[in-house]
Amino acid sequence: MSMLLLRILLTLLLGSVGGWLFAEVLHSPLPWLIGSLLATVAATMLGVQKLWIPGWFRQAGLIVIGISLGLRMTPDIWQTMTDHIGLMLIATLLTVLISLLNAWIFYKMGKVDRVTAIFSNIPGGLSEMVTIGQSVGGNQQVISIFHSIRAVTIVLCTPFLISWLFDGHASSVVLSTGGHVLEWLPTILLVTASLIGALVATRCSIPAPYLLGPLLIAALVSLNTPWTGENPALAGGLVKAAQVWIGVSIGLGFRKEDIRKQKRFFLLGAIHSLLLFGMVTAMAVGLAYFANMEVATSILATAPGGIAEMSLTAMSIGADPLLVTAFQLFRVLFVLTLFSFGGRSWGKRHRAEAAATLDRTA
Repeated sequence: MSMLLLRILLTLLLGSVGGWLFAEVLHSPLPWLIGSLLATVAATMLGVQKLWIPGWFRQAGLIVIGISLGLRMTPDIWQTMTDHIGLMLIATLLTVLISLLNAWIFYKMGKVDRVTAIFSNIPGGLSEMVTIGQSVGGNQQVISIFHSIRAVTIVLCTPFLISWLFDGHASSVVLSTGGHVLEWLPTILLVTASLIGALVATRCSIPAPYLLGPLLIAALVSLNTPWTGENPALAGGLVKAAQVWIGVSIGLGFRKEDIRKQKRFFLLGAIHSLLLFGMVTAMAVGLAYFANMEVATSILATAPGGIAEMSLTAMSIGADPLLVTAFQLFRVLFVLTLFSFGGRSWGKRHRAEAAATLDRTA
């Protein structure tokens, strides 16, 4: 066995162990992504220098995540989206404005470039925002620090808040895959079509092509296929592996000297996550009052956390999981579309500023 293959296997094993610990021992949100990321960073801090995987592992992981997100676009969720499109747009725009306010504060306090500040605070998903932010010149390490802390903070605090306010049992919710698992043949066909979609998106210069191309393909398939029973989902093992690939890839971008220099960003990330949580929760309460929604449903629908975790929390306390899923998915798709295309042209004008920040933090 070649030394190169051993390095790849060692790196993936390390990431998998980190993901398992965060999933089975700590019961963390996004355990396989955050666990593999932190395990890789910890190994780097301890001086391990042989860690490495090829770049196509991250691309493969993004394809799987794009498919998983696209498959959530079922006809029922599409109908719910169209019925509440105005309310979802208002909630999403308010969340984006709150995030931009946070970004401005971070830009002033953290002394980072505007590209990094914005993509560190816009709640569109860890892997998605890191990918898009890096493509327009943002600092991948700072963006991933902020989104990792946000994911943990929002997904942990929201169920505890709901449980405390409404005497529910949201804190005991454990993430599961949900839906019926696609058989191997449809999975292969969908992955193949999504790979083609990613390559076409690359040729068309679409930002984050390995994410957005598969997402569009999977959404079209999901909306136009008469599924029987629950909405389809990729095998849980495949989704976990994809998160490990992405987490390890992001973790390998951290260098020991960089982490020592960027300790302050961990503190700033925690402060901004709590600030975002408080502001969005207040917005959700106001939205529930004016739109005649249940407060619990409104909080879960607008919380900038994980789609699956918020939907499962809704089911556990008797809120409306379909409405929560629709709101969450609309926010992610809106943010991805807006900041993929709009952020790219805007980022070009500020690339020099971002490059200067990268030089200062390198």
